[in-house]
Amino acid sequence: MKSSNPRLLGYVIHGVGQLSGLVDAMIRFLAFCSLLAMLAIITMQIVFRLYFQALPWSEELSRHLLVWTTFLGATMAYRRGAHISVTFLVDSFPLLLRRIIRIGAILASLFFFSVAMWYAVRYMQMQSFQVTASLRLPMPYVYAVMPFAFSVMILHAVHALLLEIFPRFKPALETVTIRHAAPSEVPASCCAARPNSHVPSPAGREG
Repeated sequence: MKSSNPRLLGYVIHGVGQLSGLVDAMIRFLAFCSLLAMLAIITMQIVFRLYFQALPWSEELSRHLLVWTTFLGATMAYRRGAHISVTFLVDSFPLLLRRIIRIGAILASLFFFSVAMWYAVRYMQMQSFQVTASLRLPMPYVYAVMPFAFSVMILHAVHALLLEIFPRFKPALETVTIRHAAPSEVPASCCAARPNSHVPSPAGREG
């Protein structure tokens, strides 16, 4: 019975990681489509403004697409630990202390994301009667990206927290990054000092 517990835990962590990766792939596609649509709309607006009559809805739609792209991009940056941070002080700490700090930072992030998602849902409900000026779209369509993005970041944070609490499940993921290096070429501190590239570093990208 005891031997089945680590295996079950591994399945859980793997499942959360798979879900996190699937959602991230979907968001990458949505962000790409949003950027492409925004570029097309702005280009079309320039052409129409120069040679024809300006489109009344183009600026509004591109602004809303920018909001969606920003929040979608925030989830991608968090999963990859790409947010800007200054980590020289934390990097000088012992490994155990760094791990404790990372766990604390992830827990703080989870608290912030949960509170932000709750307020985002409330705000979206409060604006349910409003519509956009030109397209007459319900404003909740615009604000829906906020609770969606925060819920996705909660998922990424839970995965990162599980990997920090149970670090023995990390090496199988980290070997993907160093699979082309011979064992003698891999520094001993490589896996210990740096989180995996697709696991969000709670303090941002570690230098």
